[in-house]
Amino acid sequence: MSEEPEEILDVEEVAEETKFKSPVPLLIRFRNFIFGKKKPDIYTRVTFYINGVIMLVFLVWNLIGYFAISMRETITEMKNVPIETVMHARGLELGFHPEDFVARVMTIYGIGVICWLAVMVGLILLYRKKQQFIYFILGGSFFYLGMQLFYMSFQYFKEDTTGFDKSLLLIVIASTAIHAILMRNEKKGGSISFFGEDELEDQ
Repeated sequence: MSEEPEEILDVEEVAEETKFKSPVPLLIRFRNFIFGKKKPDIYTRVTFYINGVIMLVFLVWNLIGYFAISMRETITEMKNVPIETVMHARGLELGFHPEDFVARVMTIYGIGVICWLAVMVGLILLYRKKQQFIYFILGGSFFYLGMQLFYMSFQYFKEDTTGFDKSLLLIVIASTAIHAILMRNEKKGGSISFFGEDELEDQ
């Protein structure tokens, strides 16, 4: 009977030693550091997940576009795809000097990466229910939109930005504005839900 406490003690010592070697506690700590320990309400989580997917789509697309244009000569040699020729022709159609058009598109992709990283920061703040989220999400979205409209041209935005991209941008901007209003209502003692009282959530 006297051996049982020793065995229990050994198991606890092993657990204590191995828990720091496992990556799981570190990942949990990192997650809590970024997103906080408290899980937000269902409406905030839905807004976060939807806009998070959209943010990743734009971020990855801008990264791919930036590196594709940066490596256009290599891609042309390897795949026999005349990227620069196609871009020059499109630039002329839109009223740009060919070389200037290539440089502007590359700048758009580079700035786009920064804009969507700002949106990512805003989404983290949204998940933590910090009011500052609106400045990062709307700031990044509107700056990205403004670059396409004014740095390029309205015709570029109209013809070269797909309807899918425009729809995603509208979702980000509209959902962020609506959620900011709902959060302000919640701060005043109201509900963040459109339907009055928040629904009960599973713990």
